[in-house]
Amino acid sequence: MDSVNSTAGQPHMAGVNRSKCECERKALLVLKDKLAAHRASLSKMPVRESQDCPKCQLPGRPAPASLIPPLNFSTVCEGLYRSSYPQAGDYPFIQQLKLKTIVTLVSKELPEGYQQFLDANQITHKIFDMAGTKKEEISVSMMRSIHSVISQTENYPLLIHCNHGKHRTGCVVGIFRKANQWKLNHIIAEYSSFAEPKVRETDIKYLSEFQITGLLNQPRKMALPSTPNRFGRFVVAVALLLFMMSSLGRFRATDLHQHSSRS
Repeated sequence: MDSVNSTAGQPHMAGVNRSKCECERKALLVLKDKLAAHRASLSKMPVRESQDCPKCQLPGRPAPASLIPPLNFSTVCEGLYRSSYPQAGDYPFIQQLKLKTIVTLVSKELPEGYQQFLDANQITHKIFDMAGTKKEEISVSMMRSIHSVISQTENYPLLIHCNHGKHRTGCVVGIFRKANQWKLNHIIAEYSSFAEPKVRETDIKYLSEFQITGLLNQPRKMALPSTPNRFGRFVVAVALLLFMMSSLGRFRATDLHQHSSRS
């Protein structure tokens, strides 16, 4: 049996190995460029403390305070905004909005410097003591009172917020959308985008079943004709008396005229 020359294919294999190494080197260079670009983007990202872990921060260098909005900040419509509870680092950003009104959907101790910030910027602060939507359903009277404030453009620019800007704020904005004839699927989609990953079925049910007529002021109860008040009875009695006197006067005048004719 002829022996096989084991070195015959070595030049070809060496070329394949060199080509493979070259491809890997290029791939590593591309990856290195991507990592450098990623680090550069991180360096431009703002840093803020986590509400759950004050010592935890996102990577990157601090950004100017004026560029930091509250968490879950968004524009609802022109002059109407929503967010989580503003913190001290958010004040410069909020100041740029030139707010006229802030509607707070939770009653608790104000953050440090919050009242001073409100006073300095002449912002009207309206607080509604709304329980968490997981605990109890928002009453119609509560929603009517809130809507009466946020739907009036003379209160704009206006910011609505609760603790995290998700559930309570989401329900209020959802009813505002419903009053402005948004489709229900769009309302639910907007609510969910802010509430995720904790979308509450109770909130979905509330938004779906809420009747817009509940936002209207309740009509005053008027007394029925069959149950007039004292003043009404007095007026009716006087009218009847005058009518009887007038009829009696006409009857006497007619009787005297007939009597004189016979004479």
